[in-house]
Amino acid sequence: MRKVPFVGVFWVFALALPFTVIALAGVAYVDLHFSQIVRSLVEFGQSVTAGGRGLIAETAQRLPEALGMLIGLIVMLTIYAFVRQPAEAFNKNHK
Repeated sequence: MRKVPFVGVFWVFALALPFTVIALAGVAYVDLHFSQIVRSLVEFGQSVTAGGRGLIAETAQRLPEALGMLIGLIVMLTIYAFVRQPAEAFNKNHK
């Protein structure tokens, strides 16, 4: 009975410690190279967009359309969820 908690604690530490070390190393890397990362992202965004306006400007122009589509989809799915009838009830009405 005492073996189960030890095995549980062992596997929690065995799985948590490597990922914690990887996360800390990633944070340290990002902290040291943050300005280079941001500069390369901005250069990439300006090189792939029309007129070099950047991904933020392009996204800001297209975001209302995407939000409208998402809100419309949510409305349609909500209507569908409240209006649909079970198949058995539908068949009983048409006999």
